[in-house]
Amino acid sequence: MLYQVLIRLLSPLVFMITILEAIKRHGGWRYFAQRLGLSSPQPAKPGYLWVHCASVGEVKAAEALIRRLQPDENLLVTTNTPTGAELVENLFHHTVRHHYLPLDYPYALRRFLNNQKPKSLWVVETEIWPNLYRLAHNAGVPIQLINARLSVKTLNSPDWLKRLYRETLSYVETIYARNASEAARFRTLGAETGKIIVLGNLKYAGLTPQPDFPNPIAPIAPPPADYVLAASTHAGEEEALVQLWQALKRPELLVIVPRHPRRRNRILKALAPQRTQVAVLSLNEPLTPNTQFYLYDRIGALIPLYQHAKLVIMGGAFTPKGGHNVLEPASVKACILTGPDMSDFEEETQELLDHGGLIQLSQLNDLYQRLPPLLSDAEKRQTMGQAAFDVIQQKSHILDDYLAHLRPRQSNK
Repeated sequence: MLYQVLIRLLSPLVFMITILEAIKRHGGWRYFAQRLGLSSPQPAKPGYLWVHCASVGEVKAAEALIRRLQPDENLLVTTNTPTGAELVENLFHHTVRHHYLPLDYPYALRRFLNNQKPKSLWVVETEIWPNLYRLAHNAGVPIQLINARLSVKTLNSPDWLKRLYRETLSYVETIYARNASEAARFRTLGAETGKIIVLGNLKYAGLTPQPDFPNPIAPIAPPPADYVLAASTHAGEEEALVQLWQALKRPELLVIVPRHPRRRNRILKALAPQRTQVAVLSLNEPLTPNTQFYLYDRIGALIPLYQHAKLVIMGGAFTPKGGHNVLEPASVKACILTGPDMSDFEEETQELLDHGGLIQLSQLNDLYQRLPPLLSDAEKRQTMGQAAFDVIQQKSHILDDYLAHLRPRQSNK
């Protein structure tokens, strides 16, 4: 098979990339060893329910589901990234086990499966790894895709790769798609229609009130000043927003939360001309009368910031990254603006737009015209926030719907 030949030919490159990622992303030896299948410690108990979340977004999507399953299930959460691992620790504090997902090499996956002996695998938002799915299926581990989605890029793959994806999906028992459009994409790729069930976007589940859900992250108090929040920003967005803010001469503080907090030094290098006006959370730098920008480089603590912001600018959409989760700020009645590329949240974006709960701009420079009147109109911001919140409230059933299908006995709790 071409895939098997390619991954072996590329193994020296993969080895080097894994070393670089372990260093660059601060994953250390554990990341390196577990990704390459060199280390897979025995679980304390057999029969784990295995939930795979590629990185931060998938961990957040699965959070409410994982909490509802605790403490009745022994849970193993795998991620591909150290930032995902960090969020698992921040959210669950060792109440679930974490392991990095081995790369898609048979020797690494066999060692993992033999040592961990999971009873079931739930893959959040879909990663199609041919050897993982085949070996898990052969080991008697049923596979479910939850909150499943497919990118346009996947559908535009070469024919040989689409055939491989179709074969890989044959090992999946059920595909729980997050909307009808995603379900159609799975059918186009060749997944069996009878395996596909539309249950809605699981990311709504963590945003509606759930009983007995503690907040495991000790919140840091929001800045003691009026502020606008730029959330989940990517390279290039921070610098452009800072320049915009200086041009507008706004009195509010601009709080910047990068999608990847470990980019701090690179962000500060890009903002070197404004460094005296920037305070950094992780460096314990105080806010002073001279501070115009607050770099809030902490993972997993956005909700308190959303709650108190005058307005939220959602990043990852003014650069071709597909956008980020606008549902979280909607859940706390925030007034939200975002950019043109919301391709990872098409249906959710459209629903908020249809209800007047979101403004989508065609380019970042449009903020020059849209921000001043909106920041001066508290009633407009409140109306938008309430409209966004109403959309979230309409989705309060989604977590129970997932549990009813995935774990029928849980739905009666």
